[in-house]
Amino acid sequence: MKDHFYMTSAILAALGGLCLAPGAMAQEAGARAGAEDTIVVTARKRSERLEDVAASVSVLSEEDTELLALDGIADYVRQIPNATLVSAGPEYLADISIRGQGGGRQGFSESATGIYRNGIYVAGGGFGGRSFSRLDFFDVDRIETYRGPQGALYGRNAVGGAINVISQRPTDEFSAEFKAGYESPERYSGKAILNAPLSDAVAARIGAYYTDQNDGFIKEESTGEAVDKREYFGARGQLRADLSSATTANLTVEYFDSTAPGFSALGQRQAPRFAAGQFADTEPGPFVSRDSRRGVVEIDSTAVFAELNSALSFGEFTAIFSYKQRNGDRFNEDLDSFLGFQGITVAGIPTDLIASQSEDFERFGGEVRLASNDDGGVTWLIGADFGAHTDDVVTANDGAAGIGALAALATRVDAFTEDLTTYSAFGLVDFPLGGNTTLTAEARVQHDEKDFVFTREQLGAVVLDTGDVSESWTKFLPAITLSHDFAEGHLIYLKAASGYRPGGFNTGIDTANADFIPYDPETAYSFEAGMKGVFGNGVRYGLTGYYIITEDIQAVSTLGTTTTTTALQNVGDTNAYGVEAELGGVTPAGPGRLRWNLAAASGSGEFSDDAVITTAGGGSVVEVIDLGGVRLNRTRDYILSANAFYFAPLSGDIDWFLGGSMQAEGGGYENASGGSDSPTGRSLDHFLMFDARAGISGDNWRLSAYGKNLSDEVYRVQSVGGNAFYNEPRKYGVELQLKFGG
Repeated sequence: MKDHFYMTSAILAALGGLCLAPGAMAQEAGARAGAEDTIVVTARKRSERLEDVAASVSVLSEEDTELLALDGIADYVRQIPNATLVSAGPEYLADISIRGQGGGRQGFSESATGIYRNGIYVAGGGFGGRSFSRLDFFDVDRIETYRGPQGALYGRNAVGGAINVISQRPTDEFSAEFKAGYESPERYSGKAILNAPLSDAVAARIGAYYTDQNDGFIKEESTGEAVDKREYFGARGQLRADLSSATTANLTVEYFDSTAPGFSALGQRQAPRFAAGQFADTEPGPFVSRDSRRGVVEIDSTAVFAELNSALSFGEFTAIFSYKQRNGDRFNEDLDSFLGFQGITVAGIPTDLIASQSEDFERFGGEVRLASNDDGGVTWLIGADFGAHTDDVVTANDGAAGIGALAALATRVDAFTEDLTTYSAFGLVDFPLGGNTTLTAEARVQHDEKDFVFTREQLGAVVLDTGDVSESWTKFLPAITLSHDFAEGHLIYLKAASGYRPGGFNTGIDTANADFIPYDPETAYSFEAGMKGVFGNGVRYGLTGYYIITEDIQAVSTLGTTTTTTALQNVGDTNAYGVEAELGGVTPAGPGRLRWNLAAASGSGEFSDDAVITTAGGGSVVEVIDLGGVRLNRTRDYILSANAFYFAPLSGDIDWFLGGSMQAEGGGYENASGGSDSPTGRSLDHFLMFDARAGISGDNWRLSAYGKNLSDEVYRVQSVGGNAFYNEPRKYGVELQLKFGG
């Protein structure tokens, strides 16, 4: 399959040589949208207009995030075309899958998508390191999503795409913002942001937010008390200094603290419970808890970012460095309920198991790059990055049980340390071929090294010790794009690209399954054709078709019914294919304006004929499932989103606005053994959700009310070990926002 990728890349390069003669494919659609309608993105590691980038890119602006009443990661993912949430229950373990890629995941494996803040990779570890935290979405300028493999420029884990969250930066004007809100059920929130120039060359921006949810949707059956309460606090300080007329430095320090529900607080047990060979009762519903205790997750993290940008005579130099330290703890988990053995007494011993886990994570990384000026000729970009992290995790169980396997589980302590070192070099060259045609070549050489030490103790004695296990991988990740501007602000393109997700080590394997500890990388090769542009009235459009071949894809399976053990495995190759379309803009309508956006996607795919996965059967690893021809999990028949907001004058300096959004998904399978003829396959739930917001605003204030999931749609987000995790039902809220200066 790799040969096919390189052959197609060569064909695209050859086609570029034939495109020297001009020839307009369409008439001019009108003057380019005004500067106020320009959307700038950094999909190619430099600032460019969205319509000039030959790639499938979408953007959520600051105004989008405020109007759409977005909160946690699930809300944001539903707004990203052709992206789905891959959850494991608690939100700190959520992943983002784009174009059905990266669906195989573990709590401490590599993330399913490239996760970036202000252009630098920030993922790693398990306690919130798989995706974005709520602090990442605080005081945001825009959120850029690059669909399709992005290995050449964005490196690790970008097998389906990458997401880059751009924060607001200090400016030279004084401004202040305050927001207070209330949301059902009994949730209070507030934020404050202050931007101030300290001198002609120095400016600061500080901000913080706090959310306290004292009630919830999941109630304990006997008391009626909520078990899904939450509390979040985040703060960020930035200092920007103009070191010269051409050089600017920016330092960011931030802190995040969260207390949220764990597995046992959120999950509904789906499978019947076991009682000496007999089936007991099942849970009464998705929002009623019968657990004997409530799992809680506490996470605190500190991050530092240092950035330097310098405009040179021939281009721009950029250096970014980041540091993150995070502590995570989950405790008081009702493990016997999670496994389906709650209330079972054997040999006179009631089953009562308690689980806890802690993580100490530290990461340091940096990137430097140099880009030439865009003077209409050959342009280029070169760069290098590096990173290192250490992840120390301890998982300890307690309690008692009369069932032998559970009694052993109750006295088990697992501990592992993973050290990662990674470095790479990358580059890009644009070759103008004449006739508004450009050939772009990109490439990255990436090297990853992982060291892993895992021990298991039973009653104080070591029963499994891996020793110091090491693996390393070096990957060459090319991409090539042929694009043609057939009218001002409109282009078509063909692209071949690659992406890579490193291998690693499973962290909870039983002694009998030690062969499953290591797993290999997966590599994606994609072929994409697209068309995009912006009309003179500011309406933007995009249409893309893609085909992705993934080698040695990673998939997850359960290896036992009396343990929480799961394992990532390389199960074979897959192909994925689909189409995406976007349309949106700001349109004058009557006395006001209509801001609107539509997005639709459809995807599918299959496992190769020789693909197989090993999974649990009757409590031990005895079943090998043939995946040949089975539909690729996490692909959806349709993913739809639409939003529209109308703004108009009300009286004097007061305006009113009204709007909402819709998200819908359907089709597909949750796990790799899915398929209509598979007894172990789990279909993904379909859903159709509606949100709305209405309000009034003045020169420096806005008051609004909103509703989320107005149709009260309840669907299963994920199943884990026989437990189902659901979305939140209908919610209402009000917000008051004040802004000064700026």
